[in-house]
Amino acid sequence: MYSALRELEEWLIGLRETGYRGLVLLHSSTLSTALDAVSDRLNTFYSRMTCIAPRELRQTASRDKCAHWLSPSAIERLLGTDNEAVVIAVPRLLRPNLVAAAAETVARGGILVILAPMLSDWEPGGEMTTGNYKRYLIKRLYGSKSVFWACLDTDTVYLARLPTHYTQQERKEEYRPRSHVSRELLRLARSTDQARGLDELVYHFRTMHGRGAFIVGDRGRGKSGLLGLFTAYLINSHMVGFLPVTAPSPWSIQSFFNVLLHALSHLGVRRVKVLRQSDLVIGINGPWFRIRYLPPDRMEAGSFTVIDEGAALGPLRLRLIAAKAPRLLIATTIHGYEGSGRVLAKIVEDIVPAPRIRVELSTPIRYLPGDPLEEWIYTTFMLRTEPRKPPQELDTSKLELRVVQRERFVEDEELLKKIYSILVLAHYRNEPDDLALILDAPHHMLFAAIIGKEVVAVADASRESGNAPYEARIMPDLLATSNPEALHLSGLRIVRIAVHPDLQRRGIGSKLLSFIEGYAASMSLDWVGASFGQPDVVRFWLHNGYLVAYVSPLPSKATGEHNIAVIKPLNNVSEKILIAVAKDMAKRLLLAGHTLYRGVPAEIMATLLEGDKKLSQKPLAELSTEQLHRVRLVLSHQLDVEAALDAYWLLLVNTTLENGGLSLLDRDERVVAIARVIQGKSLRDLIALTNKDAETVKRLLYSALEKLIENTSIDSFNGTTNREIDTRNI
Repeated sequence: MYSALRELEEWLIGLRETGYRGLVLLHSSTLSTALDAVSDRLNTFYSRMTCIAPRELRQTASRDKCAHWLSPSAIERLLGTDNEAVVIAVPRLLRPNLVAAAAETVARGGILVILAPMLSDWEPGGEMTTGNYKRYLIKRLYGSKSVFWACLDTDTVYLARLPTHYTQQERKEEYRPRSHVSRELLRLARSTDQARGLDELVYHFRTMHGRGAFIVGDRGRGKSGLLGLFTAYLINSHMVGFLPVTAPSPWSIQSFFNVLLHALSHLGVRRVKVLRQSDLVIGINGPWFRIRYLPPDRMEAGSFTVIDEGAALGPLRLRLIAAKAPRLLIATTIHGYEGSGRVLAKIVEDIVPAPRIRVELSTPIRYLPGDPLEEWIYTTFMLRTEPRKPPQELDTSKLELRVVQRERFVEDEELLKKIYSILVLAHYRNEPDDLALILDAPHHMLFAAIIGKEVVAVADASRESGNAPYEARIMPDLLATSNPEALHLSGLRIVRIAVHPDLQRRGIGSKLLSFIEGYAASMSLDWVGASFGQPDVVRFWLHNGYLVAYVSPLPSKATGEHNIAVIKPLNNVSEKILIAVAKDMAKRLLLAGHTLYRGVPAEIMATLLEGDKKLSQKPLAELSTEQLHRVRLVLSHQLDVEAALDAYWLLLVNTTLENGGLSLLDRDERVVAIARVIQGKSLRDLIALTNKDAETVKRLLYSALEKLIENTSIDSFNGTTNREIDTRNI
């Protein structure tokens, strides 16, 4: 052990001279002993060190060796730290999320250390995996330009490599602003990029009276710091009283508050009170201002609203916040841990109110440009991977559909990059863990659509059943909430499916889905399904014959979206069970539409309840004579619709149940009727939802009611009296 540690010390001395960061991987059969020995040596080089280990290792380790101790699951807390060294000691699963997040907290000249079991026993992908992730990591280690890899037990150094070139820290130029921002604030900017961004924000909002700003860049480029500096400007200029700020978690916003407090101190703002929750800053009070962190689902309006890591909140939540915000600033990460990619970033940018400005930051704040640790993390976990533009001469009639053999990825990284670059398009925020799943998870399968040498569509599927481990029974457990017999079925759950953006709406996704269904049937599986939180893709699944099997009763606190599961039975036995599940879900949407599902956008509810003849079932109850009478008065314009909403509700529910859906109404009628009658939304809500005037909305409610009555089997309706009544006292 001691010989290897001496070589490590020499390597660290050489690394510090370069100013770059490095990666260290050390193997040992006794991780607790190795953790103490390594952290003791590192203490002579670094003062700000965080150690990450499971409870059994934390309990036996010398606690004074590290400034912070964290559990491997505490990734959000880790992101709020600033370290010279991070040591990860894990006896089993080495999550890519943890590695990437830890690396992004390491400052210039620092190191990321991974302590792992002996190489022969090391299972970074966890138990019962294919081993592809381990082989992939080892191969990628040889590609690192700044790495020390050794076995402490045998004193064997496998690889010791230092950067061969040196890059000087970017010299921040004296920036000349065009706005009225103070030079004191500009001097606090940590890069010319950040100074320019601050000047552009001040000019946009103060001089040009802008309403929105979109701040983007890879992780570690100073986006949170820029938000903090601009908020300090607003406070110092008395342009803000109450300012709400939100992010996926309070840990995500600590950099913002740290920069803001530092800037206020330099500006001489006094009588500032910091509000804390445990060790987290959640707000700042001053003589004329209040800055508050609010969870995404509890956001309030302020004169300015700030959102950090906006893409992680999803489009639905961002639209809800933007609708209430007079002025809005959203920052989001393009590449890196929590990265959204440029496709989703464009969706987020379009949500920012106009006139808006886009500010892009490219210079690293914590470490030098061209840092080899960042390069290794980004390359290994494909954090900067996006699909390349396909050749224009691609002939979609030559589409080839196939099952992808994952074993090829270790040797054929180009294929892995092609597959993964398309797969990341299917989700709001991609995580490094996603790569490990497609490499190693034993129950996952990959399918691809290929034209020539170009991968144009990809699907990641998980084989699931009621007797599988919990991570491979997501769909069976959802189905069993309606029918326990679903636990006896097995199938493929589509985790993600994506088509290259330039080749969408050509039927490629549907063809790939049909191929997967055929494959599942050939394996004697009972169903193919999918679960997702993006409601805008529901129509794709319904178009391909899938049934709505589940809609979560509670929305995500971060995104505001309800998870949706769809299913397609593949045989007679599963069809009977799964149609019963879909019928139950339709009834739940109708009966709980005004409570649990009131937050589901009405246009999504309208799509979910389009239905299928196979889902027809008994009506709920007959309308009473009194209810029918009030409906007649509404249709003869003697009463407003509100006077017969109870009857309208029962008609709507009965029609949907009897017909298996609401296809007899056109799209606008369906949206308006569901929003008002099923979800109980106000006329004002309907006007905002449909972008139509009040009279048009009322006409749609009337026409929908007329169609429901025409479709009803009530014989007595047409034979009733038309005598007018005096409605002045109603």
